Amino acid sequence: MDPRVKAIEFEAAAGERGLGADEDVCILHIDDEPTLADLVATFLQRERDAFEVITETDPREGLDRLAGIEADCIVCDYDMPGLDGLAVLETIRERDPDLPFVLFTGKGSEEIASEAISRGVTEYLQKGGGTDQYEVLANRIEQAVARYRAERRATRSFEAIETAHDGIGFLDDGEFVFVNRAYADITGYDRAELLGEPWETLYPDGDEADGGNVGDDGYNEAPSETRSGGWAGPSVLVRRDGEPVTIDHRLARTEGGTLISTVSDAAAVREELSLRERAMDAAPVGIVITDPGLDDNAIVHANDEFVDLTGYAREEILGRNCRFLQGPATREEAVGKIRRAIEDAEPVTVELRNYRKNGEVFWNRVRIAPLRNDDGDVTNYVGFQEDVTEYRERTDPGS
Repeated sequence: MDPRVKAIEFEAAAGERGLGADEDVCILHIDDEPTLADLVATFLQRERDAFEVITETDPREGLDRLAGIEADCIVCDYDMPGLDGLAVLETIRERDPDLPFVLFTGKGSEEIASEAISRGVTEYLQKGGGTDQYEVLANRIEQAVARYRAERRATRSFEAIETAHDGIGFLDDGEFVFVNRAYADITGYDRAELLGEPWETLYPDGDEADGGNVGDDGYNEAPSETRSGGWAGPSVLVRRDGEPVTIDHRLARTEGGTLISTVSDAAAVREELSLRERAMDAAPVGIVITDPGLDDNAIVHANDEFVDLTGYAREEILGRNCRFLQGPATREEAVGKIRRAIEDAEPVTVELRNYRKNGEVFWNRVRIAPLRNDDGDVTNYVGFQEDVTEYRERTDPGS
């Protein structure tokens, strides 16, 4: 099996359970008090063998140092001469909107916490008098890095699907909810024309080249195969221009019930893409994919975690803009930041109040990134959504 396939499968599971035992974590620690900086580094490396802590006592030198290392997390004091922790955070967010940043400060207040949250801090933690606080800090770093890595891997997995040479389509309840560019090219349809259309659009006679029996849900029940094991073989689909074309076809289901239709000549690639879809469904954060080519940048895919997070069924999500989660308590400032980032095709991270289907309000940390094709054109947006209500109530109870 291609080692990349195993990596994707492992990484999706790792994001859910935390960091693997062999995953090193590089931490850049910025604190202007040398004695305390050394103490923090000593305790962190004692708590986690995988932690490598690089310490800088000058915030400007810390920012310069960041350019030369691959840091997984920043831990930064607040009250420092020259640049305070919020200024460091703002500079880093301009470079990387999602890099984990922990403001670890002895000078705390609701005002500082609120400002840090508005600028995109990952965690806000006050220094304590005992050693227990270092265990808390180590846990927060580990969790933040695990989420960060899982999100990056999921994004790369989807980008690989979108740019694959083989056609890949996702169907829910027998209707197309996503097709990549290659799938559209093979079938002769524009992507927008296939989304929401039933399987029978491509197989109007309900018949395939090998004579297998196509079920009502579009799953070819070949006699020698089982529904749980999938199906692979030759297939004749009807292009948009009415021309029949014979293809090498594979059908598989994710654990969440999504049917994956892959048109490919390489079995290894088909298996890899199936695992990538499973990786998205296994991610510990809600993931939605939108298509700016559709009206209102509609959602074309939502993973299982997003369904659980919002309480909406998948069929209630697809085809809508994410703003359906907003309500009276949603602040326009955060919504406007998202709107401007999408207009400029730039990544963005915000925290805002959203509503579940049952009316419950929750704080939602939303990260959105554009996905581009080889020509640099934006083809989709991927959004990662995470419930941070407990964190907000702990760090900014007046928000």
